[in-house]
Amino acid sequence: TLAGYGPAGPAVVERFAARLGLAAAPLPWHTRRQPVLDLAAALGGLLAAAGKVALDVGLLAQTEVGEVSEGGAGRGGSSAMPHKRNPVDSILVGAAARRGPGLVGTLFAAAGQEHERAAGGWHAEWEPLLDLVHLAGGAAARTARMLTHLRVDPQRMRANLDATGGLPMAEAVAARLAPALGRAAAHDLVRRATTGPHFRDALLADAQVRAHLSEADLDAALDPRAWLGSAGHLVDRALAYGRSGS
Repeated sequence: TLAGYGPAGPAVVERFAARLGLAAAPLPWHTRRQPVLDLAAALGGLLAAAGKVALDVGLLAQTEVGEVSEGGAGRGGSSAMPHKRNPVDSILVGAAARRGPGLVGTLFAAAGQEHERAAGGWHAEWEPLLDLVHLAGGAAARTARMLTHLRVDPQRMRANLDATGGLPMAEAVAARLAPALGRAAAHDLVRRATTGPHFRDALLADAQVRAHLSEADLDAALDPRAWLGSAGHLVDRALAYGRSGS
């Protein structure tokens, strides 16, 4: 401890930190737990972010959705079903993410420590902090591999959209009718058209729709490729932010 070095204690700390290429702590570390809490929060946040990606990949990889699958030769095979490919990375990253909050909570619960040296609180940090480091490192590596080899099936995505009969594009149709009919009236008109089994046919059969939208206009409104909003811009911003290392 610094007390053990007498007046030379701070100088020893500074020289030791310089030797290791580290910043010298401004105060004794024994009950100063904020650096540990900052690390725990960062690791917990990393696990949460990786877990979100893993959850979406796992959901999109379900047989009834089938829009993505994990790649990588020899990965995800089933011992019982020869054709099956299990999303193993997304499953394991999701499992790690579920453990994160409990470990972070333990570290925060242990942060209130007695006087100048803890009687149990400091020691309670060791294993959960080590577990967090291991989990976060493993989750980051698995997420990187999962995304590097991710297989995306645009045809299946389009088939899933087409199976809805155009209903996800109800907002786009209402937006095109709103300037002529008003927002509320356009919303109600489109809502009524969604109650039947054939959304496009119901819209074409409505005189108010035909008065303001041609068949070509309606097909353009029902095309999901034309209703991406700010998605492209946001993707570009996210990629630029990631590449900048900010």
